[in-house]
Amino acid sequence: MKKLGIIAALLLYMTGAMAQGDFISVKELAGKINDSKVLIFDARKEAEYKQVHIRNAISFPVEALSTETPVEGILKSDAEVAKIMGAHGVDFTKEIVLYCNKGSNAGRMYWIMKMMGAPNVRLLDGNLDAWKAARKPVTRMPKMPKKTTVVATLDRSSYLTMGDVEVQKSKSNVVLIDARADNYFNGTDPKSKGHIEGAVSINSDLMRDEQGLLKSSEELSKLFASKGATKDKAIILYCQTSTRAGLLYTILTSKLGYKNVKVYDGAYNEWITSNKVVA
Repeated sequence: MKKLGIIAALLLYMTGAMAQGDFISVKELAGKINDSKVLIFDARKEAEYKQVHIRNAISFPVEALSTETPVEGILKSDAEVAKIMGAHGVDFTKEIVLYCNKGSNAGRMYWIMKMMGAPNVRLLDGNLDAWKAARKPVTRMPKMPKKTTVVATLDRSSYLTMGDVEVQKSKSNVVLIDARADNYFNGTDPKSKGHIEGAVSINSDLMRDEQGLLKSSEELSKLFASKGATKDKAIILYCQTSTRAGLLYTILTSKLGYKNVKVYDGAYNEWITSNKVVA
């Protein structure tokens, strides 16, 4: 009986580790902040980084990887992205940990890095708030990156253009998810006239519990299933600039085990600029 109990405990541990996906706990990261094989990147705006950040974290605002005009938020060319990553000290041979305020910026960077071929990228569960709540070390002193050369192994299979979305969004096996806040989806915010026709709303804020940590895999699976976004479907994600969409991508692919998840990079901003139909 004792042996069976040990086996059951091991299985439970293994299941928990698998369910965690590419998310790292505050406790686990705290044990790695001085590890030379680990790189920590703060994906928030530089001004926020200067106010306070995790010790040994490097500032790398996710906006640096995207355009500002003519459409805000579209990913720059592969060569530009690789160059910018190298300037910030990104090294794909190391474990990379990303964080921000609520997971969206870090989620978009996770998606980009995975497309570029980074094998070991993780997001801090709870982000900076959880780190500070646990009284882990923070600082205002910047950590200067050691410039690198990023050699990408590109995989654009999760990247969709506006044309791709136009073709795919009406198919019966496709679920188009808008990850923005409800007032954006409904068009009651001045920055939004509504949503892409046929989209369902799954607000990225619903991914977190009251403490700002990710909800359980069971809760998240039920949430996505309630909107028809089950594992047998092709999932397309977008938001205003496909930043919130990045967090949903990370959760679906690494935590929940979805195999067919795409991100519409141009997102609402491109769709509306092109005078496409919104609902």
